[in-house]
Amino acid sequence: VVAYSTTVSDRRLKDNIFTIESALDKVSKLRGVEYIWKDGARKGQSDIGFIAQEVEEVIPQIVREKEMPLLDGGTYKTVDYEKVTALLIEAVKEQQIIINKLEQRIVTLESGSKN
Repeated sequence: VVAYSTTVSDRRLKDNIFTIESALDKVSKLRGVEYIWKDGARKGQSDIGFIAQEVEEVIPQIVREKEMPLLDGGTYKTVDYEKVTALLIEAVKEQQIIINKLEQRIVTLESGSKN
C-alpha cells in the first residue's frame, strides 16, 4: 500500500493572494502543548499539538468544526496543521530580517569602536 497526501494549491484556483503579515507575532501567540488523549482510538496515548480553541483566536482560517461519527457523533474543532507551515515560513523570514539588521548593527558598532 502506498499512501501520500497532497493539497491542491494551484495559483489558478486562488484570488486576492497576499503574503501573510505579522507571522512572527502570530507564531508567538500559539502555544504548543503535550497531552494525553481522553477518548477514541488514541485514548491514553501521549501526543503533542495545539488546542483548537486557542489556535482559533490567532488563526481562525485553519480551524474547522467537524462531526466525529467514529468518536461519539459530536461536533469538534479541528486544526489544519499543514497550513501552519506557511505561517512558520513567513515567521522565519521575518526573523531573518531582524537577525540581518542586528548583524549589521554589530558590524557597525565594532568598526566604530576600532577607530
